[in-house]
Amino acid sequence: MDRLKKHGWQQAIASAAPRANIDAVLEALSADHVFQSIVSAEDVHRGKPDPEVYVLAASRVGVPAERCIVVEDAGAGIEGARRAGMRSIGVSHNGKVLHADVVVESLERLEPDAFDRLLR
Repeated sequence: MDRLKKHGWQQAIASAAPRANIDAVLEALSADHVFQSIVSAEDVHRGKPDPEVYVLAASRVGVPAERCIVVEDAGAGIEGARRAGMRSIGVSHNGKVLHADVVVESLERLEPDAFDRLLR
């Protein structure tokens, strides 16, 4: 996240969790400085796989859907990203099948240029 921020990437959280949960996690990770926008369950009417949460997050950071990459660990989130017209990176910790553009076991295994390559 910090590397992406350093390289000028806009970052948003698009979550089905309540805002209080998101804030608690960001505080615990000291990561609130990384994100330009947060969209939580309270901000949308429909949950994933509906693309609403992603579309709203993208609009809040001023980035068109075709220039967005969603990082997800759930099939419904990957489907929501696809429906929004966004690329996706699936994180499958337990080997479950995710139909993302790129799938990794851990973000630590993600190639350093993966985000750039997805948008080419």
